[in-house]
Amino acid sequence: MTDKAKLLATRQSDKIKDKLPIWNMIYNAYTGGKAFITKDNLFQYRIEDNYRFQKRLDRADYTNHTQQLIDMMVGFVYSNTPKRDIEEKYSYITDTIYKGKTLQSLMNMVATNCLKSTVGILIDAPADTPETEAERMQSGMNPYAVYYAPSQIRDFEVDDNGELLWIILDNSYMDKTDPAADPEMKDIKRLWTRSFYQDVETVKKGDKETYILGEEIPNTLETIPFIFVNCRDNDSDLICDSPFEDIVIKSRLVFNIASWASEVLASSSFQLIFFPYDSQQDLEAITATFDPASGGMADLPVVPFKATSQAPFFAGPDIDMDKFINMINHLSEEILSKFGMKKESKGSWESGVAKSIDFEKTEAFLKSLSLQLQECERKIVEYCGLYENKEINAKIDYHFTYEKADIDKQLNRLAMAFTIPSQNTQRKAYKEMVKLTFPDAEGDEIDLLVSDINSGNPDLKTGNQSEDFKQEK
Repeated sequence: MTDKAKLLATRQSDKIKDKLPIWNMIYNAYTGGKAFITKDNLFQYRIEDNYRFQKRLDRADYTNHTQQLIDMMVGFVYSNTPKRDIEEKYSYITDTIYKGKTLQSLMNMVATNCLKSTVGILIDAPADTPETEAERMQSGMNPYAVYYAPSQIRDFEVDDNGELLWIILDNSYMDKTDPAADPEMKDIKRLWTRSFYQDVETVKKGDKETYILGEEIPNTLETIPFIFVNCRDNDSDLICDSPFEDIVIKSRLVFNIASWASEVLASSSFQLIFFPYDSQQDLEAITATFDPASGGMADLPVVPFKATSQAPFFAGPDIDMDKFINMINHLSEEILSKFGMKKESKGSWESGVAKSIDFEKTEAFLKSLSLQLQECERKIVEYCGLYENKEINAKIDYHFTYEKADIDKQLNRLAMAFTIPSQNTQRKAYKEMVKLTFPDAEGDEIDLLVSDINSGNPDLKTGNQSEDFKQEK
């Protein structure tokens, strides 16, 4: 029993363990400020002493690309609130599903964090759930969502269909219930299986750790109500690389180059005084006046040298700030191009075709993110229904169109298809334009409109329609 308790309390997925360092860096990059401006992210170069490095670290300034891009992506997705049509008696799903907050509040957090790493949501219910629906509605003891950061997902296994066989989650918390006692960390892991769930608590006394295994509580759902969420679930084991891994590494490089450039400018802005001396007494007087031992060479206001010797000569690299600026601009453009965006430029590569390709790349990413979030909400409703012992009639649909300017670009691109003398191409263009022009139309309505269009043949001359198109179906 002790061996099982220790195993459950300490085991961790190797893949999650390997991903946590870069995921933590993304979280710190998003937070910015002192969370990112640390010795781990600002590199100390070989000939730089600790004193000068600490001073440079204190002066460092961080441009937060990660937060700007993530907030922009989430803003795109939720520029139109998803349609949520849920029966009134299950309104707790949309109104109070997460710590008394709305489903939209939960999804805002999930959308922001799933871009940084793989996260999870568990749908749980109070231990003493009322037996009847009327009692449940009166007491407010409804199923609820619990959010799990990547570090709280300890380990798991799936079957051949990708369904969870078991999962271990970290439910540790700081116990501050007694105001007269010091806060105490409760280290608790919970094993979920398809048939039961079970807690194990780690109790530390000095260097000794004791593992206490709780009883097995039946899982009446016969499935594990846990949802993995990431922005592009293309891994069979549910753990996905974040698209911001490359971005945060490039952003950290921009952070360092900017710091180096600042140091070069500062170091070249102040001249050194070369002060000759004849005797030891002269040297002590210079030392007392200028205190040259207080820091590195760049911090010295004076460099004493023997009057009978040649003055010191310092040779360093040529200072070319354009190199720093060009490198920062290059890295910034690479960060933007990750999602199909780029800075304005008058180069030939800014053609209409190139713009369309870039927009397609951005749109594809946003659609992928929207699909993941839509599926997450639908699974939340499904698992709540399992606790209710009935299927909840609900409809959750995300929008897959974004800013009007982007839609206009897409419509203009499709309009170009009508210059191609091909009936199949024009039919395809009509279908796509109907979807974009009427984003709120239901599926049946779109099918009817497309069917009307396809009932005749478009004229090959741009801008005209055949008489068949003017007839009602």
